Amino acid sequence: MGLIHDLMDDLKKIKIRKPQEVPVEATQAPLNFRIETIKNIQDAEKIVEHIKQGDILLVRSKIPSMEEYKNAVKILKDACTEVNSEIVGFGENNLIITPANINLIK
Repeated sequence: MGLIHDLMDDLKKIKIRKPQEVPVEATQAPLNFRIETIKNIQDAEKIVEHIKQGDILLVRSKIPSMEEYKNAVKILKDACTEVNSEIVGFGENNLIITPANINLIK
């Protein structure tokens, strides 16, 4: 009887914890919102990395040449196509880029 008695005493000392629920939001990686300015093609190429990471971007262009601006936008559009992101222009030389899991309503 000593062994069973000891086991019962040990079981009484065990504290049972209730399982904790983890909110869904806590398990998902946070979305980053970035405001970027591009002044040349090299800046556009740096922004491509943020597109591939799934960041939300507001891009303001300070590129003086329309030809260079069009080339920069093409680089960004190609990156968006590659990862199923969306890109839309608004105002003068402003762009919004959203990842695939965000619906951009135009």
